[in-house]
Amino acid sequence: MALNALLYGGIAGAATLLGILVVLWQRDLAVKYSHYINSFAAGALVTISLVHLVPEAIELASNALLVVLLSFIAFYLLETAIVFHSGSEIHYAQGERHSKAPVIFSGLFLHSLIDGFIITVGFEVSTELGLFAAAGVILHELPEGVTSFALLLRSMSRRTALGLSIAVALATPVGAAIALGSLGALTESGLGVMMAIAAGSFLYVAASDLIPETHEKSALPNAISLLIGVGFLYLLSSLFE
Repeated sequence: MALNALLYGGIAGAATLLGILVVLWQRDLAVKYSHYINSFAAGALVTISLVHLVPEAIELASNALLVVLLSFIAFYLLETAIVFHSGSEIHYAQGERHSKAPVIFSGLFLHSLIDGFIITVGFEVSTELGLFAAAGVILHELPEGVTSFALLLRSMSRRTALGLSIAVALATPVGAAIALGSLGALTESGLGVMMAIAAGSFLYVAASDLIPETHEKSALPNAISLLIGVGFLYLLSSLFE
């Protein structure tokens, strides 16, 4: 379990780094087409949450659905205070020079730490669930890498923005490692609660930040991308079963 958590936490961090490299290569192009990746990731996250995380959480903890709701609300309140995630950042920054880089960095770093926890919790329950949790994290880390680096470039030097973006990428494997040291004492019900928190996190990211991107431009291709994300992850789940 530990090796898998660290491995896939590292892959998720690498996905963020890949997004950074894409911006370094073609910044305008990366931002222009990132909404297609967001649409696919939205479909994937909703499917992972409702097909895997929520049912597993209900089996492990009787109050799982309440925890999913409270987790969703908690992430809403957190985003109210700290701007993070790809969709909202793009809209907030367009047309103006961003002056809140430290706030954005703090939010992205915290979110990446939580992603690391989610991966470790998934592998603590089962290898299959860990793989799906990791898939959900990896799929939205790529556009996060694109948008975080692009936004930080608006208000600081390339070198500083690159350093902070790399820190965001490293936060995911660090979060996975920290979680490894704290999950051993969790009961079965505690694991269920953690899975419910992960489900609430994924549903919030999809509903609040990724899905709105599907309505902004190229609505039909975005809708198709979302449906492909749903179908792809559902097909994977069927193959695993």
